[in-house]
Amino acid sequence: MSVESAARINLRWIVRLRWGAVGGQVITILLASRFLDSPLPFPAMFAACGALALGNVAVQVWLARGGRPTDRACALNLLADIAELTALLALSGGRENPFAVLYLVHITISAVILPARWSTFVAACSVLAFSGLQIIPAEELVLRGDSTLLHLRGRFIAFVVAAAFVTTFSLRMSESLRKRGEQLDRARSDAEAAERLAALGTLAAGTAHELNTPLGTIAILAGELAAQLDGDRRAEAEEIRRQVQRCKEIISNMLAPRGGAESEEAKEFEVAPVVEAAVRRWHEGRPGPQPQLAVEPGATRARACLPVRAFEQAIANLLDNAAEATEGRPAREVRVSLSRSRDELHLTVADNGVGVPEALLRRIGEPFFTTKEPGHGTGLGLYLARHVVEREGGEMRVESTEGRGTRITLTVPEV
Repeated sequence: MSVESAARINLRWIVRLRWGAVGGQVITILLASRFLDSPLPFPAMFAACGALALGNVAVQVWLARGGRPTDRACALNLLADIAELTALLALSGGRENPFAVLYLVHITISAVILPARWSTFVAACSVLAFSGLQIIPAEELVLRGDSTLLHLRGRFIAFVVAAAFVTTFSLRMSESLRKRGEQLDRARSDAEAAERLAALGTLAAGTAHELNTPLGTIAILAGELAAQLDGDRRAEAEEIRRQVQRCKEIISNMLAPRGGAESEEAKEFEVAPVVEAAVRRWHEGRPGPQPQLAVEPGATRARACLPVRAFEQAIANLLDNAAEATEGRPAREVRVSLSRSRDELHLTVADNGVGVPEALLRRIGEPFFTTKEPGHGTGLGLYLARHVVEREGGEMRVESTEGRGTRITLTVPEV
């Protein structure tokens, strides 16, 4: 899983906010011409805005081409914003310009995203720039109408703009960094799971070596018995042979713990026939409740791009869980549905089983986590199902009520 660096996230948001700043500056300059009697140096002011816009384009292109920003790059971009703001203020009233409060935006942003040394440096540069405006003489702006009222309005607008920029940036940065933290947690969890799955694969290889010979012997003997017996006895011998074959398939899947999803290439296929075949094979190979399958008309010809065998195994895993959850129920229900909405396909397996306690619900789908009794599950079934769809940009959602049943939905993009 690719995890975006904090510096890259920061610089992307600086670029986005800068576009808003440039647009706001241009609009403000145009409006100022309406309320000022003294002429402003519009060419120089628009040149400053244009230079910042061109620099922003360059940074955006650099990021798109895989540039690797650092805290230093973020600080230098903030300094460029401060320099451009200082130039605009110097050209339009200097210390008298109410928009000098916008220096606080850059100071706040640097304090949020940069280490102490860089944020202190940006703050010091902002103070020096503002101090320079106090020293450098600037032409006094002559306002039309009530000068005091227009000054107050200008300061109010500057305050609102500063508050909007600071709030937007802080909220967006918090959200971006929260998502990055979740990605890091997921990557760490997947790395730990990969190590444990590798250990499981080593164990499975030894187990398969030991079990394949006796299972093969049982399959041969069951075939010979089936040839010699008639009626119900022959059917029982055939059932023994089928179950032995199922055991060998389980061992093969253990040798590729992720259900073959890593090695199997994804390909485009019609989902409905694959789901129908997977449900039918599962029911033929395992006694238990007969799944009720419903395919919405809009999903009949829908296509997806997934590793087919791994997807079929994911369906079998979901059905296994549903069947085990309904054991002991007077009326066992397992429902499978395939629907389509907004270019996405939703495969849902629902049951009326024992359900999952709410405190454990968020852990469903974690590798090696199971709510079953010891010895009745490895905790890999739902993890493998989640892995198959997430690898291709999908997701798994689990809804459950203790004592009333569970509903698991695999969502995959339609192609």
